[in-house]
Amino acid sequence: MPSSDTINVLNRVLEILERSFPQYMLYARPYVPPGRENIMQTIEQIVAGQDALAERVSQHVFESSGLPDHGDFPIEFTDTHDLGIGFLLQEAIECTKQSVGDLEQSVDSLRLAPAAQFLASEALGMTKGHLELLQKLATGG
Repeated sequence: MPSSDTINVLNRVLEILERSFPQYMLYARPYVPPGRENIMQTIEQIVAGQDALAERVSQHVFESSGLPDHGDFPIEFTDTHDLGIGFLLQEAIECTKQSVGDLEQSVDSLRLAPAAQFLASEALGMTKGHLELLQKLATGG
């Protein structure tokens, strides 16, 4: 049975996935000028990937006799309602960089729990890929 530390770290991974800034952007109603719809389409794809992996992390926590803790969105996110998509894209990049750092710590702290570490590593790899996508969008690529 995984330790409570392992479950706590997995719950942190779960929170990073389910309470990310891209997740919040779906609720923030950004202003999207004509021709920039591709940004929101990419955000929706990112969120779909996060949701699928979050489901697996949540299931692993539950199967490990833990209770999944989905957390809350950071209160700072509420300042971003109704802002332009260009500004929110930059915010998403900065928040995703922070998520990469947090996930790197999670992967390291799960080295004694291989199954849990695999899930955290998958989240890290996916988040790094999402960061690249967001950065390409920001540079017009």
